[in-house]
Amino acid sequence: MKSTTYWGVAIALTAIQITLPEQQAHAHGWTEFPEARQSICYEQGGLWSGTPPNAACAQAKAQSGTYPFVQRNEFAINIAAPHYNNMDAVKAAVPDGSLCYANDPQKSGMGAEHSEWTRTKMQPGTFELVFNATAPHNPSFWQFYITKAGVDVSKPLKWDNLTLIQEYGNVAVDSDKKYRMNVTIPANRNGDAILYTRWQRDDAVGEGFYNCSDITISDEGAINPPEPGLPYLEQGDAFIPSDIELSTPKIGESVNYTVFNKDGVEHSRFSLTITQENITDWDRLLASQVNGYYETNFGGHVFIGRWHAQMNHYMYFRDELHNNFINTKNSEASGQFSISPPNQYVEAVITPTVLQAIENATVNYGDYVVLTPKDSVGDIDSVSWNQISGSAVETEIGSNNELMIHTGSLDNSEHQLSFELTISAQDEQDTTVYSFTVLPTQVDPGPGPSPEPGSNWDPKAVYTGGDKVDHKGKEWTAQWWTQGEEPGTTGEWGVWR
Repeated sequence: MKSTTYWGVAIALTAIQITLPEQQAHAHGWTEFPEARQSICYEQGGLWSGTPPNAACAQAKAQSGTYPFVQRNEFAINIAAPHYNNMDAVKAAVPDGSLCYANDPQKSGMGAEHSEWTRTKMQPGTFELVFNATAPHNPSFWQFYITKAGVDVSKPLKWDNLTLIQEYGNVAVDSDKKYRMNVTIPANRNGDAILYTRWQRDDAVGEGFYNCSDITISDEGAINPPEPGLPYLEQGDAFIPSDIELSTPKIGESVNYTVFNKDGVEHSRFSLTITQENITDWDRLLASQVNGYYETNFGGHVFIGRWHAQMNHYMYFRDELHNNFINTKNSEASGQFSISPPNQYVEAVITPTVLQAIENATVNYGDYVVLTPKDSVGDIDSVSWNQISGSAVETEIGSNNELMIHTGSLDNSEHQLSFELTISAQDEQDTTVYSFTVLPTQVDPGPGPSPEPGSNWDPKAVYTGGDKVDHKGKEWTAQWWTQGEEPGTTGEWGVWR
């Protein structure tokens, strides 16, 4: 079979600027009952570690990453007034095949062909549809469709597959920010179907929301999903500062964002490799990584964006590069944006080649390790990664099949990790195992002797971020807590700079 070369690196950090084109709509909500496809995938988990348990969701993640799930309230597009009242204009804006992701190419995995989407069991007749509005919009109007009998619902959805079954004008939102409407499923229907929801703002912008709810019509009824909440946050520094010189990123570079806790210690790190497909969307995709991770694991205590007073919720403003911020609970976190130029990483700690297992490789606790496909030769049918040993660690598969491993999600002790790479091509399959050790970092023993500014470096002294020392004729500044690490040996993006 053809071969592909892979290697692993710990990503380094630097900075860029980019000018964004006009973006799509800011959308706010999803069908809660019967639950929208993207929300079910989100609730089932597997986004940040491993693979979603549902095969269709796993395929969507492989195609579009985590973005469609963590942005489950943003399946929308703008169709300016009065054109949203013209169904030909609506169908042109949301063409056949894109109905389940509102023609947003970054969410296309949610409309891909698959037969195993999780389905809500519904009864024929009238039920109460619930739409969770993270930002209520009035005036607006509603349309509800169902797939025609005999339609293959595993295929990408088309407008001709649908029958309009219910319409509403402006509907008042409940105090809990839910829209509730009675919808009637035809009495003669049974089996698998898609209930399609269109929620259209009646204003000049014409923001419209489109959700696919996979259902099975039977006599067994349904179970209502839980209702999520929204934490109160405090605004911090800009997500992308305006006081640094930035340039348009090039394909192959990586934009990064690091979140620090109240003590200035790194809490999590996120990275996105720039590709032809995401070069105009990188900022919102990077922000969605942060927002999705903290919503999933820490109750939404960190959010990139800002509060929208009229809409009464936090949102990311995709067309305002320097006007989004890190928002945190009780101002207990901060963040830093940066970029890694192509191949300008810290010293590689893993250099595997496909079909050759690596041994005795080590990384430090907190390193963001990436196993990245490169220099592909021939047609590869599929690439898959699977953790086969060691403590559970946060991983994510990027748009180029790179495996991103966040060792900071482990506890600060030694860990042996193994990952299996499987490559399929031309009815052949090769499997390789990569194993490496995560070494613990030293734990801060508490305040140590405070060095005098400009003093010589002392391997026994404790230094914190901002401390300056002289060593071998140069002045060095510590970026975070350190002890025993010699200036000049930690690399361009290490603790000493």
